[in-house]
Amino acid sequence: MTLFEYLAIAFSLVLSSAAMRLIRGFSHALDRDRRYWVHVVFVLNQLAVTLAVFWVFWSMRDVVWTFPRFVLALAGPGLIYAGTCALVPEDPATVSSWRDHYFSIRVGYFSCILGWAVVVALGASALLNMPWSHPARGLQGFAFVAAAAGILSERERVHVVLAALFLAAIAIGAITVISQPGALAP
Repeated sequence: MTLFEYLAIAFSLVLSSAAMRLIRGFSHALDRDRRYWVHVVFVLNQLAVTLAVFWVFWSMRDVVWTFPRFVLALAGPGLIYAGTCALVPEDPATVSSWRDHYFSIRVGYFSCILGWAVVVALGASALLNMPWSHPARGLQGFAFVAAAAGILSERERVHVVLAALFLAAIAIGAITVISQPGALAP
């Protein structure tokens, strides 16, 4: 077993925990009497990001690993998991209104996205020597700016637009940046 394969176990555990929580909560989020479509979009977005991060982890197969580099790389999945826990509480059956829940966790959730964008940008530079002109930088910048808007605005219309923009960003990222395993590697 290589060091990369060994470290991939930690990434897999964190990302799998996030994916399982999202999938477990999805049927509750879709409940007709409690559903808030903006929340549903962010649950789907969070699941897509979780899968994408696992997919692009292959880009790190040739990194010369040290403990600080491992911590930096694991911080992104950790923030994904934290955001997931905000979106879908441990017992999603207890949520009476997903709209109320979404707006009550909005600052924490978007703070996780903002932190994730910063950590991923730093990690891409420190671990992959990714140039600032790489297309993935646009997605990182979008996540940072959109997360800041989500933190700062309580207006429902802003969150409707953010939900649509995040869906578009996932589609664009899937087509352009992460279409091949290892696409982020130098």
